[in-house]
Formats: sequence, structure tokens, C-alpha cells
Amino acid sequence: MIIKSFSIDYEKLFETYRVNLLYGENFHLKDEIVEKLIKIYKKNNYKTTFLEQDDLLKNIEILDNYINQDNLFGDKEILIIKDATDKLLDYLNIDNFDKQIIIISGNLPKNNKLRNFAEKSKIVSCIACYDDDDKTLKNLLRQGINLLGLKINNETIDQLFNLNKLNRNDVNSALEKLKLIAKEKQLDEEMLSSLFNTTSSYDAFQISNALLAGNKQELNKILSSFYHFAFNFNEIVGPLKYKINKLISIYEYDVNEKIISKLIEKYKPPVFWKEKSIIQTQMTRWNKDELMVLLEKINQIEIMCKTNYEISETIFNKFLLDIVTKDVLVNTYFLH
Repeated sequence: MIIKSFSIDYEKLFETYRVNLLYGENFHLKDEIVEKLIKIYKKNNYKTTFLEQDDLLKNIEILDNYINQDNLFGDKEILIIKDATDKLLDYLNIDNFDKQIIIISGNLPKNNKLRNFAEKSKIVSCIACYDDDDKTLKNLLRQGINLLGLKINNETIDQLFNLNKLNRNDVNSALEKLKLIAKEKQLDEEMLSSLFNTTSSYDAFQISNALLAGNKQELNKILSSFYHFAFNFNEIVGPLKYKINKLISIYEYDVNEKIISKLIEKYKPPVFWKEKSIIQTQMTRWNKDELMVLLEKINQIEIMCKTNYEISETIFNKFLLDIVTKDVLVNTYFLH
């Protein structure tokens, strides 16, 4: 049974479903759902056991004992299986299941057996946990603030997200801190900002995507993130070159196709559906010849940064800005 992650009734989930499948890339959301479910189970005197699927399948007796035997001391148990795949269905007869299990998986495509079974079953809840966008996280923060009886204007909330790469864990952590101090202290913008600690930095492919898409707002967040996290230009050069070469290879796949959206659809191996939009934006912004020039400029900046390592961060940050504005196509990167 499909359950939307934003409208979960946890008491109903406990009472109605013996098996709960959580899947998707948003591990912060999966952790949040599991934590809330565990509170319900503990309130009903359940003990919890976490196991990785690989460890479980190496010692399948653990699963057999859990399914087929009552606890020696009469305790109620719930088994939480992490990193689960289709293999689990070979060992778990869910149709005739009378125990409690939470199954946690990564991304499961539409044709995945475990996902399909869970979506169609009346005794299994199936909850997709996709990545949160800023809109979702802002709503989460506003709801939490309202529940605390606080008033914080939208401009302040927008500013928090403009300056930080926040995830669900960051927002929930800040709300917990707000609960502790809201009644005791006068809340101003500076104090509110101090409650938000960014726990996730941008990975190199996210940075590359923002650069090639010309996303200035995202780049500002990235440069702000560099203030909090150690950064080396070598970390971004490789992925950036990879992304550029990927765009060039799409251009070269069918030189006669001039419509970018059709070219992306034709390309083999197929472009992952979540990447199609950003790739189309990047290819609309950069033609093949410009991408070839950009590769050459990256080679120049690598030499420049390596021979002037003490100021390499300043040099490279300026280079990133040049990519966003496309000044990179006319600038030359050699120190005289």
C-alpha cells in the first residue's frame, strides 16, 4: 500500500501494517520515519533489532528464528532490515507474515520486485523517501516554528536557506534547539542563524551541475559552504571534466539532431530521468565548441593553481564565477 511520506499517521501505520518498506535516496527522511515508528513500538513494549540484509542472509537462522519462534522471555520484537534488495523476498514469505518488520532500501526503480510487491500488498506500507527540495524544508521549518508558537518572517527563513545547504536533519536539529530556548530568550535573526549547522556539504557533481547550468544562487550557497568545509580544487576538477565530456558525447551522438530534448532522449546509455532537466539546461547554455574551450581553460587553471598553491583557493573561486558568467570563454588563465 502506497503511503505518502508527508502525510504519515504513525499510530495507524503501527496498527494496520506488519511490514513497512521505506525506500529512496533521502536517508534523513528514512531515519526520521524509523525514529518516529520506533517510539510507537517502544510505547507498545516492543524491542528493536537492527540488521544489515547482507549480514542477515549470511546467517539466515536469525531470520528463521525471528519468524518462526516466540521470544523466550515473551518479549515483543521488531526487526529492522537495512540496505534491503529483491533478495529478501526469496527468504521472507510476507503473505503469511505475522511479525513486525521495517525494511529500509535505497533507490528502487518502478520495475523493482520488492517495491511492486509492497505497493500492491494490503499488509505492507510502501513509503517513497525522495530528496527534499528547499520548498519542502522551508514548509517543515515553518510548521515546526508555528507549533512552538513563534513568529519568524518568511524573509528570515529564506535567508537561512540562501546562506546554507540545509537538509531535513539540520532543520529538525534546529527545531529541537528552539524548543529549549524559545521560552527563555528573545529570538533575533543572529540567534536563529546560530541554531542552523549545515551537516552536508556539496558533492563535486552538484557543484559541477550548478556551474554548467549558470545557477548563481546555488553557486553562492556553494561558496558559503566552502567557508565551513575543507575544499581543494582537485576535488572538483575531475567531476567537472567528466560532466563536460558527457555533454560533448551527447552532442556527438547524433550530429544531425538539432533539438536538444530529442537528442537527450536518443542518447545511449539512457540519461537517468532525474538528470534530463539539468542536462537540457546545460546544453541550452553551452554548445559543443564552447564546451571544448571550457575543457582547455580547465587545463590552464589546473596548472595555475598547482604552481600558485598558496593562493589556489582564491584563483579557483574566481574561475568558478567565470564559468557561471561564461567569462571563462574569453579570459586566459596564466600568471605573467
